[in-house]
Amino acid sequence: MSEPGPDLRIDRPAETVPQLVVRRVREAILEGTLSPGRRLTERELMELTGVSRTSIREAVRHLQTLGLVETSGRRGVRVAVLGSDDVRQLYEVRAALESEAASLFVQRATDAEVLELVKLTRPGKSEDDQLSSIHRVDELLLAGARNALLEATLAPLHARIHALRRLSLSIPGRRERSAQEYLDLVAAITDRDADRAAQLARCHVDAAKEAALAAIAKLEEERASGA
Repeated sequence: MSEPGPDLRIDRPAETVPQLVVRRVREAILEGTLSPGRRLTERELMELTGVSRTSIREAVRHLQTLGLVETSGRRGVRVAVLGSDDVRQLYEVRAALESEAASLFVQRATDAEVLELVKLTRPGKSEDDQLSSIHRVDELLLAGARNALLEATLAPLHARIHALRRLSLSIPGRRERSAQEYLDLVAAITDRDADRAAQLARCHVDAAKEAALAAIAKLEEERASGA
């Protein structure tokens, strides 16, 4: 009987270094720490993250694919600045896909997933908690829809949508209306009413689009005036 060989297995980290950089930069954008238009050079990103230039370049390429950063000059990028046309197109696609996701969720989600959705949308959350819950709601709706192609198509758009949420929720009254829209949507889902859920999902996205456009218009006006 031969002796057992040496154990040469390598424990792989859950995320690579570039993936960690993408996550940290993405979180900073969502939290508002890195605001739209903020310029980021490779040197600064290396200093902020403590990782190599190679990892930074790979992370930046992925962030550009997600639409979170864009080229700025010869040696850096900036946090993406979305104009009114960009926002309008983004939300038009979101409305079509999220309404379908809501319908499929009603038809395919387990009772446990529906219950988790109810818990996530309970009122009384702070702004940060509300944003975190909405992010989880998006993930749960896609998972419960059980459609890999839909998830692969919509998930990348959510990166840009999440970056806009803090901005759109800054419109007076929008945070409260958004919370109520989610409660109405979850009520339709709990009733297993697919048509109603799809309709409410589309109405929610349309309302979010108008708030985002209002916030973008305000920013554009401030930039034009030099404020």
